[in-house]
Amino acid sequence: MKVIAASEVRGSAAVGDKAIKARLGAYLISPPRRVDRLILQALLGAAPLQTHLQANSGLYLAARYPARPTMQALLEAVCVAQKLPKPFEFVNSVSNAAGFHVAQQLGLQGPNLFIGAGTAVWRDLWMLAELDLAEGLIEQALLLLCDERDGFCVQALVLQAGDGPGPAQGFAGLTAQVEVLRLELTAAD
Repeated sequence: MKVIAASEVRGSAAVGDKAIKARLGAYLISPPRRVDRLILQALLGAAPLQTHLQANSGLYLAARYPARPTMQALLEAVCVAQKLPKPFEFVNSVSNAAGFHVAQQLGLQGPNLFIGAGTAVWRDLWMLAELDLAEGLIEQALLLLCDERDGFCVQALVLQAGDGPGPAQGFAGLTAQVEVLRLELTAAD
């Protein structure tokens, strides 16, 4: 498989959801409402690549954690206060909520998978996409990694059949032969 397009978005923890949503306005006609930070970050990482994607592309998303504030609010409501969760908290607590919104906004109709990001996350994402490409289910794959350690970083790439580096190279190795669209958000945004 080969990488045909890539993006990387970085920001400090001080960057608010409104700033991320404002940046999304450059890529999406109508960004979704009532979504959490993980969804916003995934959309911002994927949206710049939409011109490279076909409708039947598969989406393979990984994150180390689900949206922590959403999960914390859900657990406090249900476990501590013994109340029913708010619809926003409940819907966005599902791990694949971010993938759903990315696929919906970009018009992707292929497989949509969410996995927990481990130490070999690029290998894991690559293998899932490779299986679907080999089966002919898709012609392209969008791989996304959302990481909220030390601020946040979203790395995304579009794969299709062909010769290229293997997944053991990590994001830097996978994108060595393509121009990576880089976006840096600061608290001033």
